This record gives sequence, C-alpha cells and structure tokens, in this order.
Amino acid sequence: MKVRFVHWYNAVLTALLSMIGYGCSTTSNEPVMYGTPTADYIFKGRVTDEAGVPIQDIKTSLKQVFKSDDRTYVEGLDSVLTGASGDYQLKYGGIIGQIDHHSKLIVEDVDGEANGGKFLSDTIDIDFKNNAVQIKNGDSGWYEGTYEISQDIRLKKNSDEGPKASE
Repeated sequence: MKVRFVHWYNAVLTALLSMIGYGCSTTSNEPVMYGTPTADYIFKGRVTDEAGVPIQDIKTSLKQVFKSDDRTYVEGLDSVLTGASGDYQLKYGGIIGQIDHHSKLIVEDVDGEANGGKFLSDTIDIDFKNNAVQIKNGDSGWYEGTYEISQDIRLKKNSDEGPKASE
C-alpha cells in the first residue's frame, strides 16, 4: 500500500512540476526554443602568385583550432582545390562564437612543380569581425543567416631548391 501511494505521489508531483515549469518558461503561447545560435558561412577568394597570376590546384582548407590546457586540437571543416582562375569557395554551417574565434585558412601547394612551380604554404587567421558580411538574414529563431568572408591570398614561390644533383 505504501509503495503504491509513493508511486502515485511521484507521478502527480512530476506532472504538476512539468506543467509549472513549462508555464513559467515563456510569456507567449509559443514553446521555448532551446539550442545554440548557428549560421552558414561561405569563405571565398582567389589564390595568386606574387605577380598576381592565378594559381590552379592549390588546396585551401578551413580548420578550427581548439586549445585545452597543454593540448591543441585541429578539426578540418572543409577543403577544396582552386580552379583555373585561382578561385576557391568553402562552405560551413556552424555554431556562432565557436567558428568565428578559432578558424584558420590553410593554403598548400599540393601539385609540386605543376601550375607555375612550387609555392610556400600559408596559414591565415580568419577575421570575422572585420570581414564577415551578412548576405542572408536568419529566421527569428536560432538561425542567424548566411555570412560571406572574402580572402584573397598571394603565395610566394619556394626558392629552396635543395642540393643540386652535381654536388
């Protein structure tokens, strides 16, 4: 008998607390939305050599870097090769505040001598505060819209040819 009473008491109390909590969580008739603000990001630009000539087949990668105590974690988000005109475009949908504080664009020559010679790699910190332009508004909820970040990159040629075969 005592067990049955405790069971019913817990069920009624749970139902009442659920209704009270739900009723106190909003001032309108709409349910409260839980989550984290997100947005879509488009990173685009052109990769050229020092003379301004577009470079094809340069790997551009968007990465996030997280530091925790004495360790650093790198997460690759997207990568693409530049086209014939040196253009690249990367897309990422992410959490606001997470991606915009720790994002880097890694640019690497992965084809060696092809397409104009060997080029040095470069790492660019993405400056959201000054470069992100909102191109699409979000809804009135957690979606903040679409932002575009343009970053043109000039790569330097790798002048280190190493030892010659005759040496």
